[in-house]
Amino acid sequence: MLGRSAKLHWGLGHKAIKKTFYEGALIPILTYGAPVWEEALGRQKYLSTLQRTQRLINITTAKAFRTISFEASCVMAGVPPIGNVIERKVRNYKATHSNTEYDAPLGVRYWNHPAEIPLIRVPKDIPHNATTIFTDGSKIRGKE
Repeated sequence: MLGRSAKLHWGLGHKAIKKTFYEGALIPILTYGAPVWEEALGRQKYLSTLQRTQRLINITTAKAFRTISFEASCVMAGVPPIGNVIERKVRNYKATHSNTEYDAPLGVRYWNHPAEIPLIRVPKDIPHNATTIFTDGSKIRGKE
């Protein structure tokens, strides 16, 4: 129903509507509370339930046959597998909510002033190389 109304009123294409629905509604529902129940994904029973749900959406998004496999449906729809999405969300949650430091960008107020950035200086004593290298192929096999 969402697809039909969006197509009529806003002129969106089929794939754009399904992808928006997938990323805006389905993924948040399937990954809600993922850091809490991430260990359950170790059991194939729970992971396959999520994969079946994603596969049905992928089939309608890609307009594929019902006999397509889960992995192929993800490729055809252009979305990552739900297991990878959940792992990424869990890693992001753990990185931002733990006391461990991670490589985050510095705030603007911590940037060095351009006058304080050290200049790159060329060394004065450069030894001459014994081998001359030509990258254009002009000296291949002794040709002049």
